[in-house]
Amino acid sequence: MILRLALALALVLPGRAALFDFPSANRALLDGHPEDFFMYVDRDFEGQKSQPWEGGQFGFVRGPIRTADGIACLTLHEGIDIKPLRRDASGNPLDDVCAAAAGRVAHVSPEAGASNYGKYVVIEHLIEGSLFYTLYAHLSSVDVAKGHAVRQGEPLGKLGFTGSGIDRARAHLHFEIAILLNRNFEAWHLANFAGNPNKHGLFNGLNLSGTDPAAILKAAANDPGFRLASHIRSLDPVFKLTLPNSPNLTLLRDYPWLVPAGEVANPPSWTISFTGTGFPIGAVASQKPVDGPEVVWIKETREPYSRITRGLVGGAAGSPRLTSAGLRFASLLMAPPSSAAPR
Repeated sequence: MILRLALALALVLPGRAALFDFPSANRALLDGHPEDFFMYVDRDFEGQKSQPWEGGQFGFVRGPIRTADGIACLTLHEGIDIKPLRRDASGNPLDDVCAAAAGRVAHVSPEAGASNYGKYVVIEHLIEGSLFYTLYAHLSSVDVAKGHAVRQGEPLGKLGFTGSGIDRARAHLHFEIAILLNRNFEAWHLANFAGNPNKHGLFNGLNLSGTDPAAILKAAANDPGFRLASHIRSLDPVFKLTLPNSPNLTLLRDYPWLVPAGEVANPPSWTISFTGTGFPIGAVASQKPVDGPEVVWIKETREPYSRITRGLVGGAAGSPRLTSAGLRFASLLMAPPSSAAPR
């Protein structure tokens, strides 16, 4: 009797939806065919033209140079580029772009020329008690408005090729999964880029820090119990910064799971761990008083520090230091809610 009831419930009750679903109909990543999932880049390196699909992945996958150890890519791609599956007779993509998870439309940029992203949408999601953001870029059209509540799988617009550096042949969806670095971003941007208007508020690309969406999509599809915070904490650190404790570190308030349970509530400083792309993955209380940001650890490799930290950390081997870009990045993490944000 109990077995028959269980089987009946299994037929009636829907399965648990993945935490994140694919934002378009292209799921070739799950079939072991990444070349059919990621959109290629046009590359001309040392006189050799190619179209590697690897350039559509997340991470340091663009800007190749030749080094003593072979070819290395220096340019960070902050999301993934997903190929369309359907096109019309003229080659225009027809794929719907859909919400990867339920949430609320936090930002819409309807102007194709307002950023490198072209027309794009940002969705805010409450996941495990924190706000995460998905970004959908290069759209040909947008069908939602700011404040609109969306269900997982609900269409947001059409895949396209708006924005710079993309044409009809390379039409794709640029997709990101990200967090906000600081809720005081707009004041920081005004202080640091006074001559460059910020058209995107908190959802400027400088304030959205992302991790590899492909890894999350695959893990969520294969594991019904997938936990996003646990996934992030499991990522490998590349460098660590110690920052003075401040109420302006909104990152730690917005993402309290970065801090292990039982940490000191109000220490003199915090040591935050980052991936090589500058994505925060953990924080611990520090008893060391510091006047400003300090590099306290970096992963030692054969590569220069700048190459493994997107230029945030430099210096000679054994003596890492923040570069000017790194200091600006740290100033964003600590930015106060006024136009007096540190430069």
